Amino acid sequence: MLQLIYAYVAGLGPYVAVALALGIGIPFLLLVTQPARWLVVFAVLFLDLVPFGGGDLAGASEGSLFRQIGWGSAFMVALLFALRSRGKFTVPWSWVPVPYLLLLAYALVSVMWSAEPLVSAKRAVQLLGVLFVALALVRHRREGNAFGLFAWPGLFFLLLGVLAIASHNLSFDPDGNYKGFTFTKNVWGQFALLMAMVYMFLALSKNKPRLNWWLFAFASISLFATRSATTISIYVASVSIVLLWYASKRYGNKLQIVALATSIVGVTTMFGYFLLQGNLPLEALLEVSLGSVGKDVTLTGRTELWHMMGYEIARHPWLGAGYGGFWMGLEGPSFTIVRMFSWRPGQAHNGYIDIVNEMGYVGLALLLIVLGAHLRNIYRMNQRGEGLMAVFHLAILVAALLLNASETNFMRTTHLWWIILTTSIIGAHVHLWQREVVTKQSTVTVDPKAAIRP
Repeated sequence: MLQLIYAYVAGLGPYVAVALALGIGIPFLLLVTQPARWLVVFAVLFLDLVPFGGGDLAGASEGSLFRQIGWGSAFMVALLFALRSRGKFTVPWSWVPVPYLLLLAYALVSVMWSAEPLVSAKRAVQLLGVLFVALALVRHRREGNAFGLFAWPGLFFLLLGVLAIASHNLSFDPDGNYKGFTFTKNVWGQFALLMAMVYMFLALSKNKPRLNWWLFAFASISLFATRSATTISIYVASVSIVLLWYASKRYGNKLQIVALATSIVGVTTMFGYFLLQGNLPLEALLEVSLGSVGKDVTLTGRTELWHMMGYEIARHPWLGAGYGGFWMGLEGPSFTIVRMFSWRPGQAHNGYIDIVNEMGYVGLALLLIVLGAHLRNIYRMNQRGEGLMAVFHLAILVAALLLNASETNFMRTTHLWWIILTTSIIGAHVHLWQREVVTKQSTVTVDPKAAIRP
């Protein structure tokens, strides 16, 4: 009997065997040992970065069996961590902002009018899994920034990327761009972007600053090696936000004078160019910057794709096509668009367009409300004197907003940056909620008469 079981599992292939081992082994270990503090983070990075699960088992609508089992196991572990606190199991409903719950509810409801309701339902359930991951990370790191949990697991994968250089075909794409051990340079670049921001935050928090500045440089070099124009630009914007805030705290009015002078010079230069050439220098600057990395103003065909998506959106502008039920390659509703491009897109390469296409303008409005509420929490955090944590969450938000201009990660279930943004939203909300609870408890006055009673 055991030989038959072994032969069956071996016949499914090595990826499935590993997936079954993870799916069965990890929950078993959790029952007999104390889980490691970085287990959820390690699982998320492993499943997002390691290029397993392709081949015959992969499908546009279902994904690979390996990834289904892997993510299913990770979500169950995260749910266990999210519900367990001090030996008890509680549901932290107050930890989730109401706008975020409404957005998830709308994604679930949109299954009713989806062209592929079963696929939409599965992907909506994955959204709940991502919420479990965020809750688990925040619950484990109540008094600090949950992103600190990424430090050591992230360093492990960064070092693994260095080891991958030993195999040129594994670590570099055909154009010579570094991609670590991942599918593409963009996947590695976005991971390195996250790690650079994490190490910078830890360094500015005076948490082993010298070590974390070195790790920040390490992650930054790894990012620049990808030569991903989009990710590098977002890195510059996000890091600049944090460093400008830090400089303003340290140098105060002097920095404001420099910023004002720089703005005046920039505006004057653009106006002079307009008088001489009759147009603004933005198009010329765009052509030069994109041409330096081998791209053109069509962003490698994305503008044509966005134009085609406009016709699709016009068919269901308000409610959308149903969450997660559109992009299925040549198998479903996306067939008409996918067959027109030789590079076979699997997304609109614009998170805002994909949200409108799948969830309509109603869904986009709900997403903007979620992001607006998060921005308000960041502002309140800064007003309470927690500027460093506030500016870090702001940098995460800016990075996510910019990433979605060229690649979809908004509500893209297990995409690394949707997990990061969700964790930031939950983390900021919980941090403020806990501070308010402490403040209310400290302001409760004791009845003086009751105090002298025996």
